[in-house]
Amino acid sequence: MQMDRNQLEKLLSMDNGDFQNLARIIADAAGADKNKAELLIQNPELLKRRLASVSPEDAQKLISAAGEEKSKEIMDMLNKRGVDFGQ
Repeated sequence: MQMDRNQLEKLLSMDNGDFQNLARIIADAAGADKNKAELLIQNPELLKRRLASVSPEDAQKLISAAGEEKSKEIMDMLNKRGVDFGQ
């Protein structure tokens, strides 16, 4: 599972509502603290700016840090949303 700049750009180009919903799903799948995640998700523009500064390699590390099963769940969910990682 590799992520490149184009896939990251697909995430960043989502409208804010879809991006927030996707961020909630990813946070839940990763087991993130719901209150902390929700605070971040409330400002999608800030979250997008932060994500834009992350390298594809670092984004991949963040996803992988959730563990193999959760990582696969996140990647599958992203693929269903049109973000193809060529798994």
